[in-house]
Amino acid sequence: MTVVKICAVGDVHGSRYFSVFTASLKAIVGFKPDVFIFAGDMVDEGRVDDLDPILKVVREKFPGIPIVAVFGNEEYHELENKFLKRYPEVIWLNDTPAILTLNNVRVGFVGTRGALEKLTFWQRRHKPELEIVYKERPKIIKKLVTEVRKYSDMVILISHYAPTFLTVKGEPEKVYPYMGSRDMERVIREVKPEIVIHAHAHNARKVEALLDSVRVYNVSLPARKGITLIEARPRRTLLTFIGGNVGATSKP
Repeated sequence: MTVVKICAVGDVHGSRYFSVFTASLKAIVGFKPDVFIFAGDMVDEGRVDDLDPILKVVREKFPGIPIVAVFGNEEYHELENKFLKRYPEVIWLNDTPAILTLNNVRVGFVGTRGALEKLTFWQRRHKPELEIVYKERPKIIKKLVTEVRKYSDMVILISHYAPTFLTVKGEPEKVYPYMGSRDMERVIREVKPEIVIHAHAHNARKVEALLDSVRVYNVSLPARKGITLIEARPRRTLLTFIGGNVGATSKP
């Protein structure tokens, strides 16, 4: 049966965890992905240029591979257009869908920053309007996944913020509302994408979970200490998780 191979990572944070990222990338042997997913916070503090070395090593390792990315909280809202213009070869998803044919499988992607249950202190002071955004976003994502499903053999939802607290465990419980949203979890239960990928939870100790029939992966580099490798087969047949932390020996 046809298999779609995926590399996924988030929270590289530019130079902060770049050595872990490159060590993990070099350690991938015998696995040629069909797509590479960036799950947000690939740079720190909006430093657009910091994505250059990350893309460079990915291109050197896997020439020509499509790269699908979402924005995280470190890719600031006001800098989105700079990322789009600087890196047009990246498929940026921002509450938007894309359909790619990968290894003869039509894969529908829906990408988003995600939602939080509570605004952070900084957000309350500087972007209070996000409270409404986070309430409305799950509804938007539900519609997008439902629509993309019509044209795809497999749907992958990518969110920077955690769409369930199952893969946040290890973080202090008091910060859960600032890391993700149970409204997004309800959406996943209802529309059931084949795979959900997120980042943001650096200290999670449980990095994979089954939410009903949906496999959820926390691909945060600090949590994994490596790049996550996934093999997926269409339409809720077997999903295989392969050695989530690949060869990253340096410590963040």
